[in-house]
Parts: sequence; C-alpha cells; structure tokens
Amino acid sequence: MKTTECSVSKKHILFVDDEESLARLGADLLEDFGYQIVCALSGQEALRLFQQEAGFFDIVITDESMPGMSGIELAQEIYRVSVTTPVILCSGHMLTMQEEGIEQTNITAVLAKTDVCTKLPGMLEKIF
Repeated sequence: MKTTECSVSKKHILFVDDEESLARLGADLLEDFGYQIVCALSGQEALRLFQQEAGFFDIVITDESMPGMSGIELAQEIYRVSVTTPVILCSGHMLTMQEEGIEQTNITAVLAKTDVCTKLPGMLEKIF
C-alpha cells in the first residue's frame, strides 16, 4: 500500500541573510519543519524577489545588518508592497520593537540570531 502525503498547503518563506552559510542553515532548519524556503543574500535581491512574486510569500525573515539595505529598510519596502505580510527581524545585536523605522513596517518580532534555531520554529507556529 502506498502512503500519500497530506495535501496541506505549505507556507512560503523568504529568508534573507547576507551570509550565505547562515541563509542556508536557516533554510535547512525551516525546510525540516515543512516550510518552502527561498533564500536571498541581500536586501535588494529579497525586495526584487518579493516584488516579482507578489502574494507568493507568507512571511519574510530577514537579517537586520546587511550592506546596502538593512533589514528594517527591507521591511519598510515590503510594507509598501504588502501591508499584510509579516516580517521577523533577526539580529546579532540587541534590538527591540522600538528601533527607529519599525513603526512603518509589519515587523511582528525581533529575534536574536543566536535564538533562530531554538525559537524561530515556535514563532512561526504562532503566526500561522
């Protein structure tokens, strides 16, 4: 007897980090939880993908500190395209939801990079 996979709609995540190894690590982790992941290695690349695939991504997870476009700036641009797409901001520095510019975004959580592997899956469960 052949078993079939449930036809549950998988959530699509845009995962953004300028460090390729961290982007791949995050993608691998989330794929293990059944999410469909697209990685971008810069804010500009992520914005281009998000604009091209309007409505495709259910959430964006982004690093804050990236050359060219910060995570908050990316979140501001994403908000201009889609006010309903949640964003999780990850940082190697201590950040809070009171960072300058966050009020013009749909950032729903700020997460320390050291907590990505332990806390991100649970955060996503609460969001979805």
